[in-house]
Amino acid sequence: MATFNEIKEEALKFRELLENCDKSKTKLVIDCFPVMSCKLSSMLLAYHFLKLWPQLELKGVMAATGKNNEITHYWLEIGEIVIDITGDQYNIISARELNKEIVRNRPFTSVHVSNKKESHLYKLFKIQEKELLVYGFPTIRESFIEKMELGYSQLLNQTKNT
Repeated sequence: MATFNEIKEEALKFRELLENCDKSKTKLVIDCFPVMSCKLSSMLLAYHFLKLWPQLELKGVMAATGKNNEITHYWLEIGEIVIDITGDQYNIISARELNKEIVRNRPFTSVHVSNKKESHLYKLFKIQEKELLVYGFPTIRESFIEKMELGYSQLLNQTKNT
């Protein structure tokens, strides 16, 4: 089982890969990263975690807030640990598009790894759904798994070439 510090260290390293990659050439990493990237980035991070620790059970958390739940977010959890690698998008998005609670809690760090009980995510968002993510991604479409594999290898290979 991965320790809290190992999880945090890998999340920080992975976020750096996402920031520094050529977004026009990396599958599942979009130009406006980290804005509107929470699920894609979290899925790539889940892929990374399961490469390192195949026995791990992760949960992908879909959450929402605001009028008609129009402000959405997605992050990972491992047991009681919350991992969010795109929360800083809420520093960039215009305050007009957010609710007062999110704006009041700015700035957000680019990588948030915390115990669930201490995480601001549970104060700002209502959980909509949690999906189990395990090695091999049995609940995910094969075509998306292929995109994750490609995006992941592109992220790792870009760092070797620079």
